[in-house]
Amino acid sequence: MPKIINHEHKKTEIIQYAFDSIVENGVKGSTVRQIAHIAQMTPGQIRYYFPNHSELLNAVMSTVEVKIRRRIEAIFTSKNLNTIDKVKASLLTVLPLDQERLADMEVWMAFRYDIHEYGQSTLDDGLDQLCHSILTLLNNEQLLQTNLNIHLTAMKLHALIDGLALHKLLNPNDTSNEDIQSIIDEEIATLTYKGGKT
Repeated sequence: MPKIINHEHKKTEIIQYAFDSIVENGVKGSTVRQIAHIAQMTPGQIRYYFPNHSELLNAVMSTVEVKIRRRIEAIFTSKNLNTIDKVKASLLTVLPLDQERLADMEVWMAFRYDIHEYGQSTLDDGLDQLCHSILTLLNNEQLLQTNLNIHLTAMKLHALIDGLALHKLLNPNDTSNEDIQSIIDEEIATLTYKGGKT
């Protein structure tokens, strides 16, 4: 009886092997041959599912984006958090504060700095959209300070998140999760009335 192969499961496995390879070797070091070696497959078997290297890399990046989006959606649909807590939690969830998020961020940074065109992915757009959505939410609930330029404030917030993420990656021992949380708390407090206590 012929062996039945679950092709979707196999594709997911290959994406995970590619993800692990990028964390270990960067984007440029994660060739089809290298990924095939890790997966104990032939390059031809990899190409059956992903005809070219770019398609595989895009699949990895899409997987990271979906994971991050789901984390954010879970926060904003939670009935256990108030608006301010949702805002803070959504910003913290895109930062490398645990092993899973650290790996996601390492892959994202590898794309951004190893191959620039991949780095300008929808993940950057998603973070920009998150910052704008947060400010719009605070404004709609009359928690946002008046007379703020939303565009410039969102840009500043985006830059802060980028900076904290990079700083945590480069200086993990000097940057505690508590320090990052305090910085986020202070930033949101400056944007809202009485730190969002109203």
